[in-house]
Amino acid sequence: MKEQEKCLIVDGNNLLYSSYHVAQKLTWKTKNGAIFFFLRVLISVLKKGNYQKLLIAFDGGGINFREKLLPQYKAQRVSMPEELWKQLEELKLLLGKSNITYLQIINCEADDLIASFVSQNKEIYPDKVFDIFTRDKDLLQIISKNVSILKYIDGKVTLYNYNQFCQENDFLPSNYLDYLSLLGDSVDNIAGIKGIGPVNAKKLIQQFHTVENVYQQLISLPEATRKLLEGNKELVLLNKEIISLVKDISFPQDLYHNCDFNWEKWKKNQELLNFCESNKFNSILKLLI
Repeated sequence: MKEQEKCLIVDGNNLLYSSYHVAQKLTWKTKNGAIFFFLRVLISVLKKGNYQKLLIAFDGGGINFREKLLPQYKAQRVSMPEELWKQLEELKLLLGKSNITYLQIINCEADDLIASFVSQNKEIYPDKVFDIFTRDKDLLQIISKNVSILKYIDGKVTLYNYNQFCQENDFLPSNYLDYLSLLGDSVDNIAGIKGIGPVNAKKLIQQFHTVENVYQQLISLPEATRKLLEGNKELVLLNKEIISLVKDISFPQDLYHNCDFNWEKWKKNQELLNFCESNKFNSILKLLI
């Protein structure tokens, strides 16, 4: 039986930022430290995963629809440090030279690019496997039978699949959006309903599946919960609109085919080796042997 083709999609900004923070904490400093840790993590995933496709998605900057709906969306986040911006540009150059496809579109966030790419291509190629490397919990909403999340569990990169999600939450991944709509997301400066915590939010989604169903059946809920929900209906429905991932971004027709990847070939790529040598990334060179 032929093995299923596997595609790895990497949340590039997510990985680069976490790599930058790791590099900043080191007692010793190295040039392009964020790129160093980015490559280390990427290579460790690629060595184990046997992927035939690879795509890295980056935030496009600009203004997206969420900021128009909620002006304070991500307002608490500081802008990218200049040092990191320079490393991002250098990383993109390296990816291009070493034949790794990356995606960046103005006014589009990386998680929307990922959601659109995965949703559109799993319709075209229902037998393909898609693994998403990210720490962004919003992407849990697109988990399905052939779409999994690679995330850190107990310090190790671990595949988190559809069955694990359902067992852990007792509702479908597609309803994770509804769960977050009740809770909000402090990371993105999205307020939730004060008084309804994770336990109650989970119970509501387990029982009613969607927030629309919750509001249709308010009469069946305890008075205290009903009052909290009634007073925050506009907030919850706005949250759902903001947290929903975009799945209809237009891409070049041949994008999926341009994502072809071969680990054995890439690890010998001369541009990659030259970059690692010039930056004295000796431990990465050992990983590439």
